[in-house]
Amino acid sequence: MQQPPHKRLIDPDELFASREIRFQDRRESQYPLLMRLCADFNFSVLQLQRKLFSHLSRKTVPGALEFVLATRDESTNFWYSLSPGVADLKALNDYAKHYEVDILHLQLFGEETDQNQVGDAYY
Repeated sequence: MQQPPHKRLIDPDELFASREIRFQDRRESQYPLLMRLCADFNFSVLQLQRKLFSHLSRKTVPGALEFVLATRDESTNFWYSLSPGVADLKALNDYAKHYEVDILHLQLFGEETDQNQVGDAYY
């Protein structure tokens, strides 16, 4: 079962490499939802390669490539993932489709830490 979206800091010290995936043409995109989230709501799709510690070599080695839906905090320039790491863009697009409302709510309103605080904010 997939976990619902929530913001997690992407620590650059835990990464071997990262890059932002750019979607060029709306009409020809294989992943229209990811393109729309990136173009219209200021999300980014990042490809990450995390560092893993190998007990055999006793060194840090590169992990498998993964894709995440992410957002950048403009005040700190830190990246935050909103999705779990998945193996390919199709899986990320499927995740975004399943949790689209939750992802947009998180981006627009932030995380709700306490239901009572949210309810009281409207009074």
